[in-house]
Amino acid sequence: MAFSTYASFRYTGAMMKRYVVLVSVYLLLVGIIVEGGLACTSFAVYSSKTLYGMNFDYPPNEICFSIEEHEAGAVFIGSFSMGEHYGRTVGMNEHGLFSSDQMVFPLRADVEDPAEDELYIWDAFYSSLQECTTVDEVVDWIGDRRLVQYPTLPLHNLYADPGGNAMVAEAGASANVITEINAPFLIMTNFHNGDFQGAELGDIRGDGAERYRTAYAYINEHLEDFNIDHAFEVLWQTAQTSGDFKTRYSLVFDPGTREVYIALERDYDHIWRASLDTRTIETFAGFTQGKILPLDDEGVVAPILQAFAAEKTDRD
Repeated sequence: MAFSTYASFRYTGAMMKRYVVLVSVYLLLVGIIVEGGLACTSFAVYSSKTLYGMNFDYPPNEICFSIEEHEAGAVFIGSFSMGEHYGRTVGMNEHGLFSSDQMVFPLRADVEDPAEDELYIWDAFYSSLQECTTVDEVVDWIGDRRLVQYPTLPLHNLYADPGGNAMVAEAGASANVITEINAPFLIMTNFHNGDFQGAELGDIRGDGAERYRTAYAYINEHLEDFNIDHAFEVLWQTAQTSGDFKTRYSLVFDPGTREVYIALERDYDHIWRASLDTRTIETFAGFTQGKILPLDDEGVVAPILQAFAAEKTDRD
């Protein structure tokens, strides 16, 4: 499951620790720190178009989409409610830098009180979107700092940029583990990508391995003309439709146009489109009437979008 940057607010010292503990308690209450009880899939594909995709799978908490203003410019963010806060889990900035922050098992390099030269994975996810424009800049920004996990927050990050560079960054047992893209696409689910570098597809094991193979097979088959429809097909094929962790939203990111296409609750008949250029979210496909809403750092919650979809469906 990808559920991340549970603590995407940049706290330091005692404030950071207090916030992470609050989040950890929340996660334990909903029972998600159980191996096998997770999902989420993300990918970056470099074909005739460069596209990124992400399925966010989670219990029925409120979903929110926003566009924030930061040092690197505007950042589209997908997040979920954690009581009084929203946890950020995926985003793309106006330079086309993408990152998805997802659960990973097993837990490695867990640190309750990080040293100055250590960096929580969730901080790397959110801060890089604020400050960087390319994957190389993310690597430089991380620098010599060691990526670590909070004891109850095992996460890893997929990064991608429009220049064809992508990587999965993970906290290793003794050092950072970076899995660089070595094909026209890169996929991340919930096992450690670094454990299977160079492995045959059938030899991959762990949480999300079957979703990984499903995504790999479809992308590889349609790589020559991979487009937005194909991206949504990957997300549909890897969506979770039962259990506690159903797919709450599916996102397709187009860094060339700085747009994000959004399907909610596995409803691929109604697609919204968000624009980093106009700071708006609008109806795109499956609606009989158009609607445009402003999208800023306050965001738009999913029930507003779903209500509009239901209203238009009733009129059809």
